[in-house]
Amino acid sequence: MYERILLATDGSDGATAAGAHAVSLARRYGAELHAVYVVETRTGYDNAIVDPEVVRRNLREEGEAALAAVETRAGSDSVVTSIREGVPHEELLAYVDEMDIDLVVVGSKGRSAFRTILLGSTTEAVLRADAVPVLVVNDDTGGSTRP
Repeated sequence: MYERILLATDGSDGATAAGAHAVSLARRYGAELHAVYVVETRTGYDNAIVDPEVVRRNLREEGEAALAAVETRAGSDSVVTSIREGVPHEELLAYVDEMDIDLVVVGSKGRSAFRTILLGSTTEAVLRADAVPVLVVNDDTGGSTRP
């Protein structure tokens, strides 16, 4: 059913829950699992106070940690990982096209400060694009991440 599954991760609890589902689905269908972290390039800080390169480096390190966590969860199964820079939903949709992805798995909310929003802005934008099926996984902080 699925040959290539994309997990969009930002290291949040929602992305961790989505990762459990993505790994399970990839195993079930014998699909190639891709995990992508996008370093957000739209700045929300004062460049006179914060060095953009320091922020970019810190975000890249967070991305490396998030992708390493996906690889750990996948165990012996291989994962194609990528860190991209840009507007998250645009980069994810470009990756879908470039890699001929069949399914996107994403958490319902990411690291945004707007925790009361029903869906995260990246998740909503990927859904609205209607490029491929999207599995939205609720952040299950109750401890269960069953697929």
